[in-house]
Amino acid sequence: MIVLNVFYQTKPGLREAFVEAVKARGILASIRAEAGCRGYEYFAALEDPDKLFLLEQWEDEAALARHGNSAGMAALGRLKQEYIRNTEVRRY
Repeated sequence: MIVLNVFYQTKPGLREAFVEAVKARGILASIRAEAGCRGYEYFAALEDPDKLFLLEQWEDEAALARHGNSAGMAALGRLKQEYIRNTEVRRY
């Protein structure tokens, strides 16, 4: 299994709007439905309203590669331009 810890720093005050946009546009559901997705869950930081954590779990390298080229990832990339200031990814 491949695990990604994704740390987002949103633009000021936009954390909740980003999460809502991801859900409302069907991005969250489509990514969770991808073959090989074992988990895809967002968590909000308690002390910083502009920090967001995403835990991704993928069955194998092939599943992660498909995900990287998916329509959901393309849509997420467009949203990130609007809402996200910085992203850090740690792979395990």
